This record gives sequence, structure tokens and C-alpha cells, in this order.
Amino acid sequence: MFWRVMRNMRLWRRVARNSRRFGSLCFVTLVAVSSGAASENGALPQTDSSPHREIERIGEGRFRIGNIVLDKTSQTLRLPAQVNMQKGIIELVACSSGGKLHESLFLAHVEPYHLHLALLLLGLNHKGGVRFQGDGTQPEGDRVVIFVERDGRRQRVERYIWDIPRKATMEPTGWVFTGSKFVDGQFGAQLTRTLITTYRDPYTILDNPLPTGADDTVYEVNSQVTPSVGTTVTLVIRPQKSCRAEGEKQ
Repeated sequence: MFWRVMRNMRLWRRVARNSRRFGSLCFVTLVAVSSGAASENGALPQTDSSPHREIERIGEGRFRIGNIVLDKTSQTLRLPAQVNMQKGIIELVACSSGGKLHESLFLAHVEPYHLHLALLLLGLNHKGGVRFQGDGTQPEGDRVVIFVERDGRRQRVERYIWDIPRKATMEPTGWVFTGSKFVDGQFGAQLTRTLITTYRDPYTILDNPLPTGADDTVYEVNSQVTPSVGTTVTLVIRPQKSCRAEGEKQ
């Protein structure tokens, strides 16, 4: 029990340090998820900072944050999504509804701030580093591996992206949890609806660390493997360090 409390305290300090601007919502989320507190129907305790029952416990070590399922045991986030483009140049792997759908491979049915909170609750840190779209500066933060799950089969998201100059699929990489900049005190990713980008963006949550991230003409949809628009998929996100520790194919 002592060590569990200590781990939760360390997690709270990390979240507080990286997410002060999220205020009391982040605090309520962390306390509820770390303690496992839940009512009889599985919903976490509600306060004015946690409206509309957006966070609930759905099993041992499993929580739903909006539409995102967080599994603390397997260190996994699962995001419901659908194919948004079957061909054409892209700048985003995924956006939320109302985002840049004309250049996004997937449409994820999640709120940007839910993804940010879920990544924090996996114990990941964000540092930013990107100042403007196409910035050549290296993004900073902990890295994740992103998979696309469809029909019971899981593949790296890079397989769905074609590198035009290389004439090959995108080089596998660890996507960087940069976290979004704020605009006049508002969470930028929530305003732009940007989640994961191939073309560097200061308002995204997960960014491309490869040198090609500074060029918006490099990537297009890999039409050879991408199914038709509207096809339902699940985006699976895991910390890169967890994949390596388990020997999961990178």
C-alpha cells in the first residue's frame, strides 16, 4: 500500500508539473484514476470540474476518458477512428471532427484534451519545442508507438503513409508527445482539433520527429493498403519504452 501511494504521488507531481493550465479537471482526473475510486455503477465521483460524466472506470485498471479507453496494465490507449482519406497529400495522421479533414489520414472520434490527459496518465511528459508549422526544430517529449487496428490485425501507422521522395512507406518512428501550445489561455489543440501530425505543428499533441516533418510535400496516403473512406479502425497508442521492454516489433 505504501509503495502504491508513493507511485501515485510521483504521478501527480508529474501531471501537475506538465499540466497546470488544465487546472482542477486534471487534478480530479488524476486522483480518481490513481485511487481507482468509483461509484456503484462504475462512474468516477463527479464535481463541477468533471462535467457530463466524461471519465469512468470500466474495469480493473481500465478507464474511459471521453471515447478513449486507457488500460494502465497494458500501458495502452485505444481511440475509435475512421479512414478519412484514401489518397492524396497529408499533413496529419489524425484530427478530431472540425479539424483539417482535407489533409488528415484518419478522423478520430475523441476530444483533443482527452488525449492529452490520457497520455499524462500513462506517465508521459511533454516538452514542446515546435514554434511554428514546418519548424526544423526537433520536437521534444516522451515518445509513443502508434498502431492501426482493423479486423483483428494491428499494424504500425507508418505502413498507411507513403514517403514520396523515398518511394517507400514512412520510416517507423517514435511519435513525440510535444503537447499543444496555448492561445490566449486556451488549449490550442482543442481549438484546431489537431491530434497527430506528419508536418510539424505547434498545436498538435503528437508530432513527427523525423527530418521530413519540416516538409509538407513528403507524405501522402498509402493507397495500396488504406481501405475506403469511412472504414472503422482503432488507433492504438503505447509508450515506446513499453514496446521496447516487451520486445514488441518496432
